[in-house]
Amino acid sequence: MALNKQQKERVVLAVLLVVAALVWFFYFGKSDTASGNLAKPGAYTPIAAEDYTIIFKEMGESQSTVYKSSGRNIFIAGPAAAAPAEVAQAKATKAPPLLPTVPVPVPPPPPVLSMKFFGYGSLPTNGPRRAFLLDGEEIHIVEEGDTVQNHIRITHIGNDRIEYEDTLTGKKNSNNLELPPQG
Repeated sequence: MALNKQQKERVVLAVLLVVAALVWFFYFGKSDTASGNLAKPGAYTPIAAEDYTIIFKEMGESQSTVYKSSGRNIFIAGPAAAAPAEVAQAKATKAPPLLPTVPVPVPPPPPVLSMKFFGYGSLPTNGPRRAFLLDGEEIHIVEEGDTVQNHIRITHIGNDRIEYEDTLTGKKNSNNLELPPQG
């Protein structure tokens, strides 16, 4: 018996429906949800959840607080402004208000050139000036911009004065021309 095209399609459709029903049954039909049991068998233990009602109550109390200024500007360092009663009392006693004393840092002393400036000169005409410095028995010849004693830079050599600055502190000082020792 020969089946026509429409009958063949019906047979194939029936076979596919049976296969789909078997797949559905084996994969989805035998789950624990069908019996209504969602958890594994055993004793029920509740989760250790914290009671948040106390936390919400404290948050509500902190949110309901209102800032009340004491009259002091928190962005300016120093003592708070005096209250009106204190101002009236201070005027009545005529005593000057006590202010906190802030220690003033002592500025470093000016640099000291321990060498004696006893002369100057220049070799070529309009060349750089050189100063003659006496350090005990030694004579040092320096130009403007040279560093002596490891931290003193010569800034200007004049006719009667030598100017220098301390490279560590930036302080400036000068020495006058001195006569060389006679001997």
